[in-house]
Amino acid sequence: MDLRDLGSEAHAALEQSLGYLNFSSGNADSRFLTSINQLYEAVEGSWDIRATLPDDAWRTVIRLMHAKLDELVQAESAAFADATQAKQVLRLIEFVLPQYREFHRDLLFHQQDGLLFRPFLLARFFEAILQTGGPWDDDNAVCQKVLQRINDYVGYRPVAVLETQRCEVYAHEKVRPIPLYVRGVGAAIGRYQPVIERAIQMIEATDPDILRAAGFYPDHLEELCIDPRAYDFDHPVNKRPNYHFGQWDIHTINDHGFYSRFVIQQVTLESLTQRIVRKSPISLSDRITEAAAVLAGTILMASGITGPAPDAYDSNMTLAKLLPVIAGYRDEFYARLINQLPAAHQRRLKDEANRLRQPFGAARQHLNAELTKRRASQLEHVRLASIFARMGHPEAAQRRIDSIAVVSARMMCQIDCHLTTARSLVDAK
Repeated sequence: MDLRDLGSEAHAALEQSLGYLNFSSGNADSRFLTSINQLYEAVEGSWDIRATLPDDAWRTVIRLMHAKLDELVQAESAAFADATQAKQVLRLIEFVLPQYREFHRDLLFHQQDGLLFRPFLLARFFEAILQTGGPWDDDNAVCQKVLQRINDYVGYRPVAVLETQRCEVYAHEKVRPIPLYVRGVGAAIGRYQPVIERAIQMIEATDPDILRAAGFYPDHLEELCIDPRAYDFDHPVNKRPNYHFGQWDIHTINDHGFYSRFVIQQVTLESLTQRIVRKSPISLSDRITEAAAVLAGTILMASGITGPAPDAYDSNMTLAKLLPVIAGYRDEFYARLINQLPAAHQRRLKDEANRLRQPFGAARQHLNAELTKRRASQLEHVRLASIFARMGHPEAAQRRIDSIAVVSARMMCQIDCHLTTARSLVDAK
């Protein structure tokens, strides 16, 4: 793809984004995010929730930005009489993104570039580079600063507090969640876009009493992201109720003292998407609506655990007190939502609710079944890899390891392989 293949809107988006890169110091700008989103749309074409996203979309966007910048400089555009900063930033982004991949080679082993480097994440990397400021000569130094700035999320991770110091989270465990929705811009182009857009609309239309009970105020939501790390079903922190549905990022707080970034688990969104892409007598639009409804419901459930702000719950609050409240407003949310849908869809969902004993029962039961299936698959691959390694079959163990997305489980299996190989070498001597 080159500049000749783009329409007028894409050319305008290129010029706007290049202007931002040339003059900005990295402050968030909704127009810049909108432009990057438009460029991805031009590169990837119209979205299809069943399609596989190309891995080289971000490289194509950068190449088009290089070409457009050269065109503007040659045309002696007044705004780009000095395009030094834009050129340096475009050069650095091509260095930084592969380095981000390398930095998280274990943590993000399972992620494809097409799902990882989405438009809003690319924009956040641009912002981080600009925020480091010049000089731009030392690529490695700039990259190190960018990674320190961009890796800002770890989720719920209790750390030990010793007498002399407070332990820190391992740097390679911190990651940048992938933004799927940004306030003032909308949902990012891609396979999750229709579900995210519809879920946000449903939450915004939810009655205030349910939102208060959930501790979720749409006006406070600045960014909705997915955690790009593989979900470890066996990790102790992931066994808390509703944690696999997501949480407010407790380290991102707005000026009013409320959490402003909500992070959902990719495993939940992928599980919901599976029901959409499978062949079904139910229309595609209805399947998207039902997936969005369950996503919205799970977001509200997860918000009820975290609370909307650091002071939401005191030390007297327990899960035993929270869970009945969450179950109550969850059921009320789904019951009211059904009545807001078109008549034909309402009738089918009400019949389904009577048959399955819960509103949106098919979509909710599919989600639970899919999560159970993924947990069982993780456990199966981990146990088999460990058994093969200890039996002295490292090749068979490695094939199983390559199917494991969870970094901790994969490392434990690799340790078993190395120990077995070491014992074999010792015995051979």
